[in-house]
Amino acid sequence: MNISWLRTFITAASCENFHKTAELLYLSQPTVSVHIKQLEKETGIRLFQRKGRVVRLTPAGNTFLHHAKSIVLEVEKGQMKMEQFRQGYKKTLTLAVSPLIASVYLPYWVHVFMKEHPQVEVMINVVESNLISEEIEKGRADLGLSRQETSLLGLTCEKLYSEPLAVIVPHDGGERENAAPLELEEIIEDYYLITHNHPEYWEEVLLKMKSLHPFIRTMKISQVHVTKRFIEEGIGFSVLPRSIVRRELVEGRVLEVFVEKELNLPLSATYLVQRDGMQEGDSFVQVLKRLI
Repeated sequence: MNISWLRTFITAASCENFHKTAELLYLSQPTVSVHIKQLEKETGIRLFQRKGRVVRLTPAGNTFLHHAKSIVLEVEKGQMKMEQFRQGYKKTLTLAVSPLIASVYLPYWVHVFMKEHPQVEVMINVVESNLISEEIEKGRADLGLSRQETSLLGLTCEKLYSEPLAVIVPHDGGERENAAPLELEEIIEDYYLITHNHPEYWEEVLLKMKSLHPFIRTMKISQVHVTKRFIEEGIGFSVLPRSIVRRELVEGRVLEVFVEKELNLPLSATYLVQRDGMQEGDSFVQVLKRLI
């Protein structure tokens, strides 16, 4: 059974139109018709009912669709496996990683790991921290790197490290060497506090901030990299892990405000999540712990 015929059949079943099927598969419409006719001849069943340009699956065609999808999926898995062998990979390691970790820390970690373990293909799914546990639980990833702790049964959650937070504000455009220290009170009057760009610490930080500054104005932005752009554009300020703004601070694109002791900012943590007793990612974990 020709795999191209099956792919054409699956696409036609979705589109219910041979002309659109041809466009999606970069084929001519006569070729699409030939594929379907050949498949009907080989299976001995009528797969579609034709009504003008619209084609709909027959009951038998609908039953065959599930088998066709399974066949194509297995073939694609085999092709992927052969491609892995061609490139020298013997194993695959799938990581589910939060956007913040993926953009800041992960490239260096993966670079070192790949140099030491060239036979392992690393695949990375970037997902929000609150979804990482589900990725591990359902087997869609071997390891998770999250900014949020989980207590889900069947999973192990280990704190890898903690780091301090900093109040990051727009640069005022002046020379800072001999300038007076920035005061948080002035910042609050001029800018919005950008919140909820981290899954763990914001409820605590916001409660403390509002108790000290009741009239503070806030703006929710869910992504750290967007938060940084808003700060650089002079729209607001935020509380962020210091390591993720190290470059922006050095380059003078943003400034750090040293806050009053009463604010007592918490630490930001990074967690390793994996299934209980599983060892697929042990070599990566060893590299990771060595680098941290």
